[in-house]
Amino acid sequence: MNLRHLEVFCTVVERESYSAAAEQLIMTQPAVSMQVQVVERHFGVQLLERRRHRTVLTEAGRTVYDWAREVLSTEANARRVVDELKHARSGRVVIGATMTLGSYVLPPILSPFKREHAEAEIVVRLGERAEICNEIESGTIDCAVLIARDIPSQLDVETVGREEVIFMCAPSHRLATHDSVSVEELLNESFVMAPKGTSYRRAIDGLLQANGLGNLPVHMQLDGAEGIKRAAQQGLGIGIGFRLGAEWELQHGLLCELRIPSVELHLELGLVHGAPSSLSPMAQEFLSYLRQALTTSLSPARNGHSDNGHEVVSSVLDRPSKSRKRLAAHR
Repeated sequence: MNLRHLEVFCTVVERESYSAAAEQLIMTQPAVSMQVQVVERHFGVQLLERRRHRTVLTEAGRTVYDWAREVLSTEANARRVVDELKHARSGRVVIGATMTLGSYVLPPILSPFKREHAEAEIVVRLGERAEICNEIESGTIDCAVLIARDIPSQLDVETVGREEVIFMCAPSHRLATHDSVSVEELLNESFVMAPKGTSYRRAIDGLLQANGLGNLPVHMQLDGAEGIKRAAQQGLGIGIGFRLGAEWELQHGLLCELRIPSVELHLELGLVHGAPSSLSPMAQEFLSYLRQALTTSLSPARNGHSDNGHEVVSSVLDRPSKSRKRLAAHR
């Protein structure tokens, strides 16, 4: 017995006639009778009987009919869901990111995709870089936006842009009104940074070291961009973090940016994922969308190329430094 047998059986029940069912199904009446007999043999009981020129259900037939309708309905729903998955109209996508990138980079990027794919379920998982990479390898995360360094070799990393790392302080800080700040002046200040040993802190430390700023005195360690910003606003030290995480405060005069002549700090950001063939159709479409959206919204990567030699699409929205204009106005 198969689904076609059940479909024919249900049609006979609903039309109350073998001939009417045969006409609807474009079959011969004997063929319809044979299909119904298969169902009756399967259950070993008579399911239909003639009563006043109508074909009606027996008591056992009613039980089988209710079950058959449920089976056919379930099969139709499953076929619809599979078809939607096949054509990337629905499905679940899990994207990983560190706290700062997940809080500031992803939300404006995810909104347009969600509007176009209303049936898609998008989950953002925040965590440490090593933890997220492990979950990509295990298949529990589809892709991630991370600082493009120390990524396991078995994962693909596409450098999609870079983000500026800045020094920020309260407007009341003694250096806030300076047009520029020397390294020597910075060495006499207190700094607020992410906890030592975290992947984000290691990336920042490596960047500072490469630019001759490896000996800054860190007197407070706070997890997350929000904590660092708040501490800097309260005058507890100079904060170090991504510009994107502090743009609103810089634009509204709650924080000021400190600039060091001839020193610009950037970290390259990467789209990390496993083999595309292992992703669902929805995840593959999301990956393609995310790749384009990131290269558009982020500053261009250095020289327009990633570390692994792949060309990176330049940004068409290279953000103007509104925060610097705001700082100039304060001066």
